[in-house]
This record gives sequence, structure tokens and C-alpha cells, in this order.
Amino acid sequence: MALVIKQGKAAMKTWDQVIKEALYYLVHKDEYAYFYGAKGIRLTDANMDYLITSEPNYWKRYSSGQIKAIKDWSRGRLGFDCSGYIGQVTGCRTWSGSIWERCTNKSKNLYSGPAASILWKPGHVALDMGYGYFLHFPSELHSCEIGRISENPDFFQGTGLLSGFINYEGATNR
Repeated sequence: MALVIKQGKAAMKTWDQVIKEALYYLVHKDEYAYFYGAKGIRLTDANMDYLITSEPNYWKRYSSGQIKAIKDWSRGRLGFDCSGYIGQVTGCRTWSGSIWERCTNKSKNLYSGPAASILWKPGHVALDMGYGYFLHFPSELHSCEIGRISENPDFFQGTGLLSGFINYEGATNR
């Protein structure tokens, strides 16, 4: 299906298009790496150094040896952080808090939203796949991963719909 452009903005994706694209990253996870601040860039040494120096408060949690290990593992892969991944598959390209601010029909019941809902906690977003599963880029030295909501009951604090970006018509959570 071709992407339709209207007035300079991409048309809304359907919920099933979002799920299919999200699953692509899981199937090809060896090509991708979580890297804080990355929004779909090739992780070269120059790009990683730029991202690290752009966010010194985030990276100070790691020793120089840990940063070297993260860079070695990530080098050459396409990099995303959690919001970069969600932005890539939904079209809402911004940081995690802003993605959450754009959500409608917010609920603390993590099982209340349809497939392709956004799962949120401060500083992190993920995609509800339906059937009790979610996809996300969790942290350094990881790629796209799948998890069960029931095994992470305190991880997320809410669910919401990206109604301006995703057409949820026909979507269910089972």
C-alpha cells in the first residue's frame, strides 16, 4: 500500500499497519540497537559520540568501560530509543512524554486499549500488540523486544490512543 501525502503530512496509518511495521523490527532485531536519543540513525562512532555529548546527564550513569561496551555492541546498527521506535512505526516523531501528551482515551487499565495503543510510564513508551503483549526498545545493549503486560504489572502506568496518527477502526485487544 502506498503512503498518501496530504498537505505535507503523512496520512494516518491503520492500526494493523502499525502492528506489522512494529513486528518487522522484532523479526530483524539484530539490525537495530537501543541508543538513547537515537531516532533511526546509523550508529557510527561519530553519531554515538554526538548523542552521548548531547545528553551528558543521561550518560553519566555509565562508566567509560560500560560506554565502550555499549558503543561496541551498537556500532553499525540502526539506532532507536523507545520514542524513536514508536515514532518510526506510528508517525508521531517526538520524545516519550510528548507522545503521551498527544494520546487520547487515557486509562490506567493497561488492558483497556485496542491493539496499537501506546503504553506509557515516565521516560518510556511501548506499543500494545494486543493479546497481552507489547513491543519496545527497552535499554542499552538491547534491540526490539516483546514482553507480556501481565509479567510487568508495575512497569507501565497508563495506556492511550494516538488518534491523530493511528486509525483504530476495527482494532481489538484480543
